[in-house]
Amino acid sequence: MLAIQRVSVFTLLLFIICSSCTKSETILVSDNDPPIVNNVPAIKIENYVNRVFIDLLGREPLDAEMEVEVQHLRDGMLSKSTRLALLEKLQTSTDFVEGDTSYQRAYHQQFYNLAKVRFLEGVSDQAIVEEFIPNADSIETLQLLKLIDSRADLQFGNIQLSEFFGRMIHNNVYDQINMNTFNFVNATFDNLYWRYPTNAEFQSGFQMVENQTEQNFLGQSGSDKFDYVAIITTNLEFFEGLIIWVYQQLLSRRPDSAETAALLNDLATDQDIRVVQRLVMSTDEYAGF
Repeated sequence: MLAIQRVSVFTLLLFIICSSCTKSETILVSDNDPPIVNNVPAIKIENYVNRVFIDLLGREPLDAEMEVEVQHLRDGMLSKSTRLALLEKLQTSTDFVEGDTSYQRAYHQQFYNLAKVRFLEGVSDQAIVEEFIPNADSIETLQLLKLIDSRADLQFGNIQLSEFFGRMIHNNVYDQINMNTFNFVNATFDNLYWRYPTNAEFQSGFQMVENQTEQNFLGQSGSDKFDYVAIITTNLEFFEGLIIWVYQQLLSRRPDSAETAALLNDLATDQDIRVVQRLVMSTDEYAGF
């Protein structure tokens, strides 16, 4: 009888333990699907918007901007046309934006800053005014003032890319960084063409700048530094160099021959580097999708 009672007690305890171990319940919440569009998770879409703002405007988007632009991209299913619309908006919109005045102005300020980093070691406009202009003669002062004005002049269509970059290499700041004609000629090829000149190119360019003698330089005739700058910033290779610059900035690589060929003629004709930027930044490679 005692054995039977012990078994009963054991059975009762086992029943109590098993009863307390109920299966976990599955709770379903409506409208809580993972925010994935075309197999791209939300965090990647947000990263794309953040990167676009930094590369084009030099700043991260505000929370409200992030929310709006991410939603637009989702609504457009991350299509290339939706990406292009965002990029063009940040480059060209003249609507008032607090702190930036407009996206258009912020874009051109960022482009100007990036150009000064590449060519002028990022010198500030204040330093140009306070350190360089007081020690410059009248012609040098004019070139420095043109440099400072190049951001606004490009924004409002008063100059083209060739003139914009011509101002980057024809001023006292650039001359101080690259002292003497030998360094100047080599630096301009390196900065603009991403290569150094051949011996023939160097000799003709050097004679033009140093001795003001008539030379055939890159297939054109010139006899002074002004001619040198005009020629080197209008040659077809100049526009190829701009394409390389965009790819290096945005993808950390050089374009291949097919990519360059697809962009070169239009860029040389229209001189609109914004188109090149948009085509690169709308790719999955840039977006990380």
